[in-house]
Amino acid sequence: MELTFDRLNEDELEEVAKLYDAERTVATNCVKMKQTFTKIKDNQDYQMITVKSNGIIVGFAKVTIHHDIFEENNPFFTIWSVRVKEEYRRQKVGSRLFKYIEDLANDMNCELICLIANKDNIGANQFYKELGYECENGYVKFLKN
Repeated sequence: MELTFDRLNEDELEEVAKLYDAERTVATNCVKMKQTFTKIKDNQDYQMITVKSNGIIVGFAKVTIHHDIFEENNPFFTIWSVRVKEEYRRQKVGSRLFKYIEDLANDMNCELICLIANKDNIGANQFYKELGYECENGYVKFLKN
């Protein structure tokens, strides 16, 4: 399957919101999404990456680039909101998306990649482990429910 990777365009927002919401009980606030996208779309530290097959979005991930001021001052990535359409899973779409992200990180001389994942999503967590990601020390505190 031929896949293409690109940055999210404004006209693709609602399609990506549907993909993101497919596994959630709460729907994305599309008005707020568009407002936030307008604020960050030109900021290279936010990479919202789409995966397309024959022009159709089949996957998505948000990557934030963090610039470290300590150690060797190399940046690092945080990946979150990874989604692949259910009918495209187990066809290497996710693996190729992560390869694309890892290549970006290597090109930027990143030290590491952090991955935020729902601990209850057993299948996704197994997939991440198969890609070489390890569950390390880390905590999340939700300030709003």
